[in-house]
Amino acid sequence: MSRRLPLYVEVDRAIDAFAGATGLACPTGCGHCCETQTPFVRVDDMAAIAAARVARDLDDAAALRERAAAVGADGPCVLFQPGRLPGGCTEYALRPMLCRLFGFAAVRDKHGAPALALCKVHGQATPAVAAAAVAFVAGGGPVPMFAEWQAESDAVSDDPDARQVPINVALAAALDRALLRAQFGAD
Repeated sequence: MSRRLPLYVEVDRAIDAFAGATGLACPTGCGHCCETQTPFVRVDDMAAIAAARVARDLDDAAALRERAAAVGADGPCVLFQPGRLPGGCTEYALRPMLCRLFGFAAVRDKHGAPALALCKVHGQATPAVAAAAVAFVAGGGPVPMFAEWQAESDAVSDDPDARQVPINVALAAALDRALLRAQFGAD
């Protein structure tokens, strides 16, 4: 967990630099991606959230584990709370790499050039800004790359070969581990 948090600081700086250069920003309190998408992450990506929840309140952590398991693979992220700022995430500071990069990172197109993976809400809410951000990336402007940051995240993982699963499944498993450690007094 402690190796992942400095990486989050680095990627947040890269995203802030990109957002500052392009003006791209999520609408205040949006959370559309949290409500409508099912991101796939590793259990290790959710370990910091699980540890923080267990450290704060064992009963709350156990209840969250039950909610995550009940919602399962097909539901919206159980950490999302409509109206909560920023972005509705109850664990915003510890959110996984994928959640940080969504809407502010690029992938490689078929020619190997960076192409902004634009969020459709960005495109609808601020089309001129979104178009300028796409042009900025196409013109060679610096942009965080999904694959590069995911590779960095994998490098600090305790289980880099683990498969990605739906976010609620990963959260339930991470909470299982953290609750078990707490029950037996392990670090």
